[in-house]
Amino acid sequence: MKPNAKLKAVKELQKSNGWQVMVEVMRDEILASAMSIADSAKMDVDEINFRRGSIWAAKQLMDMPIRLQVRLESEAALDAVDDNKKSADQ
Repeated sequence: MKPNAKLKAVKELQKSNGWQVMVEVMRDEILASAMSIADSAKMDVDEINFRRGSIWAAKQLMDMPIRLQVRLESEAALDAVDDNKKSADQ
């Protein structure tokens, strides 16, 4: 699959209702994890670190389409330059 097709698919994903539902659920989960840290006075350090890691992972997942979009836009631009270079060489 070419970068332009991948980019289109990622943009469609971001606009989809399913993705919006997932983002909403992930935000709720992030909030629940943060609140559990705040509400538990006797939570040990390992549990706190585990919850921090789950918050980080959820945030990374929510940001994935944006990071993919930036990467794919760069790849599409490089492909366009390569195509132009090949056309000029012929």
